Amino acid sequence: MDACGGDQNAKMYLVAAAGCADDESAVAALPEQWVPRRGGTILANYLKEREQNHEIALKDRTTGAKTVNSAVDTKVREISENLLVLIQQTKKDMECVVEHTNVGESAITTNNRDEALKKIYQLHSESIDNMASFKRDALALERERADGLRILLRDQFQRLMKVGHRTPKDLLHEFDERAYEINQQLLSNSRAYTELEAQLRVQADETVVHARSALNRLSLGVGKSSRGRSALPWAHREQSLMRRSATAMSEKKHGDSEPSIGEILVNVKEFDACVACLVQAYKAAVTRVFMGVSGKLSDLEKDLDCHRQLLNDIESQNFQTDFQELIDKTSMVLSSSVYKTRTSQEMIELIGSNILTMQKSLRALGECLRDTYKILHDAGHLWDAHILRQALAQQLTIAAVEDLLTSNDTTEMANEIIFDIALEQLRGSSDPDKLQQQYDAIISMLDRTAEMYRTHSEAELGRMEEFMNLPTSLANTLLSEFDCFLEKHPRTINQTIAQSPVQGIASSQLEFASPKPGSVNSTYKNLHSSLSHAFMQTEVQEVALTNWRNGFLESFERNVTLVPEELLRQARLWVEERSDALHMRYSLKMVSHSIRVERVKASRDARLAELRNHKARLDSHLDAIYELVDKLPIEILEFASIDAPYLYPLCQWMSRMQADMEALLLQDPLDPEVKRLNMCSYAPRLIKHRRLFEESLDFAVEAYKKQIEYRIQNARVANVRFMSLISMFHEGGRYSALEATFACNSLMRGADALEVCVVRGTDALNARRNQLINLADQLILPLQKIVEEGLMKTGVKGAQKKPAPKKK
Repeated sequence: MDACGGDQNAKMYLVAAAGCADDESAVAALPEQWVPRRGGTILANYLKEREQNHEIALKDRTTGAKTVNSAVDTKVREISENLLVLIQQTKKDMECVVEHTNVGESAITTNNRDEALKKIYQLHSESIDNMASFKRDALALERERADGLRILLRDQFQRLMKVGHRTPKDLLHEFDERAYEINQQLLSNSRAYTELEAQLRVQADETVVHARSALNRLSLGVGKSSRGRSALPWAHREQSLMRRSATAMSEKKHGDSEPSIGEILVNVKEFDACVACLVQAYKAAVTRVFMGVSGKLSDLEKDLDCHRQLLNDIESQNFQTDFQELIDKTSMVLSSSVYKTRTSQEMIELIGSNILTMQKSLRALGECLRDTYKILHDAGHLWDAHILRQALAQQLTIAAVEDLLTSNDTTEMANEIIFDIALEQLRGSSDPDKLQQQYDAIISMLDRTAEMYRTHSEAELGRMEEFMNLPTSLANTLLSEFDCFLEKHPRTINQTIAQSPVQGIASSQLEFASPKPGSVNSTYKNLHSSLSHAFMQTEVQEVALTNWRNGFLESFERNVTLVPEELLRQARLWVEERSDALHMRYSLKMVSHSIRVERVKASRDARLAELRNHKARLDSHLDAIYELVDKLPIEILEFASIDAPYLYPLCQWMSRMQADMEALLLQDPLDPEVKRLNMCSYAPRLIKHRRLFEESLDFAVEAYKKQIEYRIQNARVANVRFMSLISMFHEGGRYSALEATFACNSLMRGADALEVCVVRGTDALNARRNQLINLADQLILPLQKIVEEGLMKTGVKGAQKKPAPKKK
């Protein structure tokens, strides 16, 4: 109280300064009946606000958990619906396979049944893969759910810690409970998905069983259902023929419904209208001929693009027949379009020769078009025939190369098996020397493998290069066909327009018009001037077709010399494209070969490191054991000394008693009675000191013996633990059989050395104890003699003799 001061200010100061160096005085300054004051409104509002913040944090945690669960549930629902759709689709596909296998009333063949079963098993494997994928995705989503909930829980835990409404201990306990619930939910959902996958697999197996049973019934001719035949390519061809027939009928109707010339009158205006209708009919006939040829050319283009295997003249003959019918029908239309009208006999005679001229012109134009079509048809199919021959040669070359690739792959696969066996032996080597021998053998084998890869690649490229021997023969064959084509279609000389059918028209008209009056001549001139222009256009078209034909044949003949070079270039390009794939194959083989060499080196280094590590661990362990075996007897021989602090202080007592005896004997004059009494007291004290020393020595020996046993036991436990850690490859360890045998034998020898060490240590400890007892007796014996001599001089008899030492 005095230290703190007696007034109230000192008390308030000491209380306000809590935590200072004088806390005890501050506590003593408080009144005896002190009670803490209640908190005010500020504290109450703070606590209420903290509780509200705590509740808000809990609501946010609940909301966040609902968000995470809803997002994951949505994804799970999506993959579940997708899986259900895939399962239903697979079931429908199996039913379709069974239905398509049904051929009618007869039983299906074994090949059809095997193919259907193969498809069903393929669909079943795809369904199993879909189920496994669903399970994998679902488990990933469940882990995503658990991770999201853990992250949310951790963040909210930090937030609740900052709010401070509850103690950290309670919050941590609640955090652990929530984390445990999340883990249990993850395990439960994972188990549920596993059970669901098993149920779906059972259902899939049942579906396969039903499908197989249905196929078995079909193979026995039982329970088949008839179905309609599906649409095949010839159905499309029939539809195409029907469409062509419909088109021809429509054209025929259109031709039959050609507008007639009309009522030809005697006056000039009506006659001009008649001539105009005739010219229009002629132009329509020419247009119809060109349209027919255009349709045939379109069919020829499709035939050259899609049906190159049809190398015959059937289509050309069909074209000639169809075209001749088209010309005949057009000529008949021209004839009937005039004679069916109500015309005078004079007009019929005047127009008849022009009708014949029109028919001749159409036939001449048809001949030109037919020759043009035949040239295009023959030229196109010549190249198609060459393409087929070249494709056959390419197919045979590819088949030969694939056979060689298959043979080489078989040889290389057998070599891979040998390599895998050698690599496993390398990884399980028992000593470094054997490891190096196996490594050298594997490297030599890999060198031979690299040489084999090079030889195989050269053989494959050589087989591909053999294709370059064919372009010359193919070019000679194609050139021979081109020569035959040029002989079959020679170039023609154009006839002049003066020799055209228009001259025939003029001469015939003049001869026919000579007996007629002048009005008829004027009418003829009008007719001739109107029709000559139409005939001239047809003649120009014929000349153009002839010029195109000659130009095409000339260009064809001029470019024939370039064919061998082009064929050689195409063949070289084809060989280079396929050779690039073979070069890539060889490059990939060499890359994998280099990786294999690196694997061998890494395996050799790893196994060598393991062997060295095992040897170092074993040597260290055995060195520790043998060091203990060698050092323990030496330590036992040096155990304790007679003046050790943990032993009874016999030396001190003996020195003190010796000093007392010397002081007693040096007193002059010495009272005999005092001497006798002192000597009588020294004798039992010497016996007691020796007994206490022996007891302390026995206690120290027992303690040291327990320490030795503890060290030996630790060495034994370490030895057993080391042996338990030795596991071979089939047990999941890294020890070979020989290495494990050598290590176990070494450990057993170490254990035997420990047992021998125990026996030797016990004997050495007993010898050391006897040695210390003898040293104690040597210290006590001089004093004992002094006591005995003193007692004999004072006449005391029957002094107690030194007890014999206890035998251990």
